[in-house]
Amino acid sequence: MSELKPLAEEREATREILARRLPWSPLAYIPGINTAGDRQLFAEELTRAMSAENDLRFIHELPSGGRTAVIAQLLPWDSEFFGYGVARLDGIFPLDEPFNQQTIDVGRPLELLIDQARQRGIKYLFAPVDPRDLSLLRALGDQRFTLLETRIHYHFNVQIVHYVRLPDHAPDVWTRFREATENDIPFLAQVARDSVNPYDRFHGDPWFASEDVDRLMTRWVEESVRGNFADLTVVPDVDEPKAFITYRFHKDKWDRWGMHLVQPVLSAVAPEYLGWFAVVGPLLNQHLREIGAQYAFGKTQITLGLDATVHFGKGEHIFRRVL
Repeated sequence: MSELKPLAEEREATREILARRLPWSPLAYIPGINTAGDRQLFAEELTRAMSAENDLRFIHELPSGGRTAVIAQLLPWDSEFFGYGVARLDGIFPLDEPFNQQTIDVGRPLELLIDQARQRGIKYLFAPVDPRDLSLLRALGDQRFTLLETRIHYHFNVQIVHYVRLPDHAPDVWTRFREATENDIPFLAQVARDSVNPYDRFHGDPWFASEDVDRLMTRWVEESVRGNFADLTVVPDVDEPKAFITYRFHKDKWDRWGMHLVQPVLSAVAPEYLGWFAVVGPLLNQHLREIGAQYAFGKTQITLGLDATVHFGKGEHIFRRVL
């Protein structure tokens, strides 16, 4: 038989296996979460219906007879924005015993994915990888993928009230916030462009032109304020805000998780507003509690560390290869 079969031909069967045998799920580190529900959600996301032009997923038969599911996709939004094909590898998962992410050799299926990506005209292939996935880490190194970023995933209980000492320079207005409006976009976009984080995967990758990254920061702000990339964007309660933070609520997943989780996604702060996040944090948590949230989860770069109010969840590496 052929070395590979389009996953679309066995999508439901693959989903069923992954829902039972995935070695980890995205949010299993959060205390009290329904890990079975989280794993099921992850399996559904990996095997969701997808247009043929974006679908790079396939099932590969190993020489040993075991099978792996290669989960990858062309990202149409990113590809249109940057003007060339951008794809993401979400993982290579064994579908047969012993379901071991540490010992299985995934070198050949990764080669086949790279060949497929080239044939589709994809230029940029990146992969978020769990540090426990030793097999994929080895294969990516063998295939000359570059490590761009190491992330920390974190969580905190929004039901716990943290009291912080206000910075001596903090104006009274820092204790207030409001939802961002369209009028705020020029100020927030400028903050996002100026507040360069050299450790994130866009600023840290010399492949991306700085003007493209600036365009991306601006677009993210615009789409967040307009409700497309975020459910809530909050700013200091002033006419020309110079700091912001965005949240996704994920209410459609609360029942499956068995708890109410929200996600801080994007934030930036101008130098004159350094300290605003710490000051307004307890009030933001109160607001999140009012919408029903119990826990929050997010991610940042390991180089930036974590503050005392949040807890380490897991690590993650970001690799890429230009084809």
